[in-house]
Amino acid sequence: MTKEYADGYLKGYEDGLRESLEELLSHTCRKNYNSTEIQLLAKNQKNGISKKVVRRRKQIEQELGVSFTEEPQFTITRQEAGPGKTVLLKGENNQEALEAFRDLLRAGWQGLCITRMSPKDVRHFMDNECSVLWLTKADPNAGDQDPDEYLQPTETAKMQTAIRNFLARNKGKSSVILLDGMTFIVTNTDFRSFLKIAQKLKDDVYQANSMLLFPYEPKSFSGNDLHLFENEMS
Repeated sequence: MTKEYADGYLKGYEDGLRESLEELLSHTCRKNYNSTEIQLLAKNQKNGISKKVVRRRKQIEQELGVSFTEEPQFTITRQEAGPGKTVLLKGENNQEALEAFRDLLRAGWQGLCITRMSPKDVRHFMDNECSVLWLTKADPNAGDQDPDEYLQPTETAKMQTAIRNFLARNKGKSSVILLDGMTFIVTNTDFRSFLKIAQKLKDDVYQANSMLLFPYEPKSFSGNDLHLFENEMS
């Protein structure tokens, strides 16, 4: 490794660290974020690094008139976290979304969790009280769960009513909704119908100054549906 190469590498490394820190500070200084919201913002900045590398690579290609055959990949689509925001969490499992939701509950936020996990498992994982709707086809009268917490994937009207009531009940409070189970709903209804519900939910969350955590798996989409979903929900 030559001194010129090392100097260039360290300069780029320093510039990247400074840019990330300045961007995070610019967000947190505009509003009175609590520690949990700052943590989500920090994760957002970290996850955005790969996307910035892609953008910078293209800029260098244009400046030098060359083409790099190796394209870096990024796997996140995520927005600034905070009241009124919809946060998309792209991945193969919902662990990050569940942990973020749990952190907010621990920070004093009111929560509504719509998920494939049973209410009993949700509350055990959260170690905190929250409203739960269990996305399932199980018979509400066959188990020991509260029948009102059962939600068939086709009962979209019931889901919308529950969300509307939750937002009204917590008006003026810090609140968060975790919608985990999009694939289950879509495969039992259809994508376009679900997208309309998601669009309405995004607007309702914005108006209520709440926050929406929205995990999703890209492999669950077909054709142009993924682009349409990310474009509408970003």
